[in-house]
Amino acid sequence: MNKRISTLVLTILLTIGGISANNVLDSLHLNARLGYAVGGTLPTHMGNEIRGINSFDPGLNFLIAAEATLPLDEHWSLHSGVRFELGGMDVDSRVKNYDIEVVRGEESLDGIFNGNVRIKSSQRRITLPIQAAYRFNRNWQLRGGAFMGWLTDRKFWGWAYDGYLREGSPVGPKILMGTEPGDRGDFDFGSNMRHMQWGIDVGADWMFHNRWGMYAELTYGLSGLFKSDFHSVQTLRPMYGSLGIIYHIR
Repeated sequence: MNKRISTLVLTILLTIGGISANNVLDSLHLNARLGYAVGGTLPTHMGNEIRGINSFDPGLNFLIAAEATLPLDEHWSLHSGVRFELGGMDVDSRVKNYDIEVVRGEESLDGIFNGNVRIKSSQRRITLPIQAAYRFNRNWQLRGGAFMGWLTDRKFWGWAYDGYLREGSPVGPKILMGTEPGDRGDFDFGSNMRHMQWGIDVGADWMFHNRWGMYAELTYGLSGLFKSDFHSVQTLRPMYGSLGIIYHIR
């Protein structure tokens, strides 16, 4: 008798679970996104070390996403999915009293640099966003929440040039930096970057058609670009603004 009761209870629970799971799946809204982002890996504070920007190339920063929305009531819903993001930048800056570690020829140098610094970065990231969404009507909604991403490819390199470095301190020995390889100070910090990134993002969606829409989103990384024990450059964080299109699958 106990076995029969246990079997009956288990059957009922599995049936209820199946119905609940089916109801959730039936209520999901599925979307695909394609977007382009402008931004980069920027300092937390734009201090006096950065005196000017010589040039800035945002690169080819795009994302492809498959996402789902679970309605909770008439206005509120939960939003998540999987995104593949390609990001990078190429920025050339004029700096003063810039703390950096470089390699010139076969010599490693660490000190305070005055001159120009060119930084290039490239990242490929798989991201999981978890957001709450508020829908005003059938056309407009706002989203906000957190994200966690895993870097599948990470590169960060560049060089200090056309200036001089004070080795060790602002009053250390003066070492001139030229513009050509071997005379300038090169660096490659890709291996010092974090694999995992996390942060917050907010966005707005506008559906102008039953199937098609547009979106805008801002992303701010709470985790620094580099590992916590790395101090060769100042703290940098990923910051992007993106625009793109939405395709409503169902």
